[in-house]
Amino acid sequence: MKNLEPRIFRKRLIIEGRYAISIDAEAIKQYLVQLAEKIEMRLLTEPFIFSPDACSHPLHHGMAGFVGWVESGAFVYTWDKFNFFTVEIYTCKPFSTKDAVQFTKEFFKATEIEFVTTL
Repeated sequence: MKNLEPRIFRKRLIIEGRYAISIDAEAIKQYLVQLAEKIEMRLLTEPFIFSPDACSHPLHHGMAGFVGWVESGAFVYTWDKFNFFTVEIYTCKPFSTKDAVQFTKEFFKATEIEFVTTL
């Protein structure tokens, strides 16, 4: 992808995996707050936690959340039926991909994990 604005640093990290923990609203909130601490981002908002269960296709049941950081933010989505999660991190500040992936793996007790990053 062509960098249309090289004067602005942007980093994107997508992490996906299979989790082995119980997921509820509190777990999603804890993950987003602790992720910010781990990769040294400053909370701009409290995590917003939601679930599409009441109005979505049965395959999409799970919990999700977003948190805004001074340096941008992160989303997390989970699918109960598959014990599957996706995390999307977007920042305008450098951070350690290794730390973010390792923290995510440990938090979710991931049995499988994959990630991709772009600068």
